[in-house]
Amino acid sequence: MIHSPPKTSTHQSPRRHDIDWLRVVLFALLIWFHYAVFSLGQLEGDDSSMEIFNFPLFIIIGVMHQWRLAALFVISGMGSAFAFRRRTAKTYIVERGVRLGFPLLFATFILFFGIFEPKKALLGLFTIFPGSEDMPYGHLWFIYNLLIYSVILTPLFGHVRKNPEGFVVRAVRSILNIRFGAGIMLLPALILTLNAILFKPWGFGEVGMWWEFPRYLLYFLFGYLLISAKEDYFRVLDRIRLPISILTPILAFMWFVMSEVSSIPNIMAGGWVNEGYDAYSTTTILAASIQSFHAWFWCLLIFSWASKFLNRPSKWLAYLNEAVYPTYIVHMHLTFFPIAIFGILGVGYYSGLAIGTILVMVGVIVCFEIVRRATFARTIFGLKGGHEEVAKLYPYNRIEKKELRVVVAIGFHVLAASMTALLLALLIGAGIIGGL
Repeated sequence: MIHSPPKTSTHQSPRRHDIDWLRVVLFALLIWFHYAVFSLGQLEGDDSSMEIFNFPLFIIIGVMHQWRLAALFVISGMGSAFAFRRRTAKTYIVERGVRLGFPLLFATFILFFGIFEPKKALLGLFTIFPGSEDMPYGHLWFIYNLLIYSVILTPLFGHVRKNPEGFVVRAVRSILNIRFGAGIMLLPALILTLNAILFKPWGFGEVGMWWEFPRYLLYFLFGYLLISAKEDYFRVLDRIRLPISILTPILAFMWFVMSEVSSIPNIMAGGWVNEGYDAYSTTTILAASIQSFHAWFWCLLIFSWASKFLNRPSKWLAYLNEAVYPTYIVHMHLTFFPIAIFGILGVGYYSGLAIGTILVMVGVIVCFEIVRRATFARTIFGLKGGHEEVAKLYPYNRIEKKELRVVVAIGFHVLAASMTALLLALLIGAGIIGGL
């Protein structure tokens, strides 16, 4: 996840607020996206007057799914680049192990009930591509992959840190400085295309597994390398803003047409060899190219416009940026229950989507406000810092008596435990209601 760049060094780039803002916005969109996707079954029997919105909805969901996670992995790579500027490889690995590993274990064994089948859960953690039905960590596959990527790429990160003007960084800068921004537009997209051509035919891409595993690894690596080039990257973003804004909608249209008209099943998701189709053909290679360019150009589009309009501080940014990780961890537990309730009540899909998204947004912020005040809950919910950070928050910063502070601390830990129990109850309740 994003680490703040150092504030005092004069030779390093200043903090990039646009990257933090994008991280916040994309995770907020993730909450909406998951609610929209997992409640699609409620479109059946919905008010026919709302059917006019169905086609745009499917377009938005389909297109967004092609780039939203890609952009988040790019941002995570950028965060690692900022982090490595003031950390050794050993420190980085230890911090990633704590920041990503502890929430992953907590989710696996508590939030997803792995404690009742510890052997199966532990085996799932060490199984390569277990499949979406057997992942013991659920939607936290994102941080599972991120932890693996961080370990795999640490030697390269360490090399770049020791050689900030070495071959790797010079090569990246050379690519970024190719005329008209052609380097940043074409080379990463071509590498992604090669990955898709080589690996997509053999397995269905789902939640970061099979051909998606190296794909997101590449996005993570691209994010790191781009930030390592410092101002060369941000200058080229300004140069490509107009052409990217023109080309991205065209690629989105091409992607949609290809995904709809192709006679090969799962042409965008992969695994068509299992359906009896040839691994390689003109159609599959064209589809891989369109998909890869489409996703990469979307990333460039949002980063380009964000660098123009979002690179500014805000009193809310630090708060929202801190809230991202814990809200990501708990949001799925809060999503399924309102979907199940609205389904029983017969609430229309679009009304449920609007109300449900708001409820989930409020719910995750409430959870964040609780766990950030419980010292021992912070680590397992992905928050940095311990007692010293809690002491800065209300009501601790208003209490002078040590005894009262202890009572309040106990109260928030009880609240955090109760909140966790409620999250489990909501997940169980959604399953029971959904099975009725």
